Amino acid sequence: MLARFVLPTMIACLIGVCLGIQPIFNTVVAKPVGMWYAALCSLSVSISIVLCICFINDRFQTLKNFGDIPKFYILAGICGIIILAFTVFCIVRIGPVLTSSITVTVQMAVATIVAHYGWFGINQEPINFVKILGIAFLITGVILVKVSITGK
Repeated sequence: MLARFVLPTMIACLIGVCLGIQPIFNTVVAKPVGMWYAALCSLSVSISIVLCICFINDRFQTLKNFGDIPKFYILAGICGIIILAFTVFCIVRIGPVLTSSITVTVQMAVATIVAHYGWFGINQEPINFVKILGIAFLITGVILVKVSITGK
């Protein structure tokens, strides 16, 4: 049970904490240096850590399999910079709570569609009423957050 549900749930909560804090930290860094240098700083720290992990883990031996990866998936790096830099852009303009609520809502909707069709080689998970209801609640949450911030 621990390995199958509890541990992944705890790690997902850690991811949620990081997703809540990282954009705010990047926004603070961006104030004196700008959005792109804040992104560069964040990515530099990330790549340094990943390089160390790869070196310790297998000294880059599995990198020889890189040619087996469909080149389309390298676009994840573009997604990463969009997430990193433009989250700062949005937080400055609409705040961290509204930015996060919109991001999570769209992420859930996209993940639901991707999983429904089994795109990109993931296991299919059919869309059902409960998932649609969950997305509807998230959309309602975004509207409520916006109203609480702007009053309209």
